Amino acid sequence: MPFDVIWMEVEMAKMRVGIVFGGKSAEHEVSLQSAKNIVEAIDKSRFDVVLLGIDKQGLWHINDAGNYLLNAQDPARIALRPSTVTLAQIRAAKRSS
Repeated sequence: MPFDVIWMEVEMAKMRVGIVFGGKSAEHEVSLQSAKNIVEAIDKSRFDVVLLGIDKQGLWHINDAGNYLLNAQDPARIALRPSTVTLAQIRAAKRSS
């Protein structure tokens, strides 16, 4: 008895990955460069990337993967592009002496 085999392509849901970068550290620019390298290398067919950039003032931003850095090709001048969505502001607690 002949039969037809029906192949179904099952699309797996992409895993969402958050990349947190930047911050108030002296290593701010290094963190931006590292985030850039990760975004360029990650398999976008398998992962949805959410970029959470922290500026030098401690404000958290959701950034667009295509447009989140200024001067991205110049490590000496690389900077986080301001976004229109601010998530949170982190304030350091005052330390008592």
